[in-house]
Amino acid sequence: MLFIIVIISIFVTAWIGIKFFYFVPQKACGSVLIEVLWHSARKAWACIGGGKKRWQGVCGFASWIGRQRLIGIVLVVALTSVSATLAMSRRYWLDRPNAQEIRFTSNARLALSEEKLAPPSTLPPSIFIGYERLALESADRDWGKFQPVFRQSLLLLLARMQGHGYQFVLLEGYRSPERQDALAAMGSHLTQARAFESRHQFGLAADLAPIRNGALAFDFDDPWTQSAYLVLGKEAHDMGMIWGGLWKLQDYGHVELGR
Repeated sequence: MLFIIVIISIFVTAWIGIKFFYFVPQKACGSVLIEVLWHSARKAWACIGGGKKRWQGVCGFASWIGRQRLIGIVLVVALTSVSATLAMSRRYWLDRPNAQEIRFTSNARLALSEEKLAPPSTLPPSIFIGYERLALESADRDWGKFQPVFRQSLLLLLARMQGHGYQFVLLEGYRSPERQDALAAMGSHLTQARAFESRHQFGLAADLAPIRNGALAFDFDDPWTQSAYLVLGKEAHDMGMIWGGLWKLQDYGHVELGR
């Protein structure tokens, strides 16, 4: 958009310059309006005290400029060219990528990545039953619905947590707009985001939880569980991800793509 504005400005400036240096001198003698303005400016100059000599000098310069049309046009073109060069120097105008281009970039970046981590095996649904979290057993845990780059970052995060002695599992990845609205309707203690206000709807966020002795650990008052979530937050931060534990509505198991 800025590029178009600069180009239009160049043409407008050039047109004004050519009209002033070429057309106005030809029509000045026959234009009553220009003659009136000319004499008014002359009287104003005399009243200010410019003096006859200065006025004659200005008139002589204006007359010379009027005769040297070619020089005037060259000056206008040169000035507009310099202005355009300065305006556009070190600037680049790129079209905003669409969703398809973003996916292509993500896939290309993934293809160049040295490390390819595979999603873990699917856990039995019984592990996710019996908790207070809303319909956790029916949450979507399909790794294929994550954006490729975020999926690899998430898998690397889980691998780092494993290195610290904590096994984290995926509670929920992609979340439909309908489910997001249903969670929001349950109250702000669950989520303050409506449909398409959460990165879950775009495959760029995940809810995780540590598993201990075959059961999910959610009790943040428990020292082991608290330590696990705090290590998760540190590792996510170090990887440039956003950790929900730092939000006003603390969501210790939530991680999403960094901005």
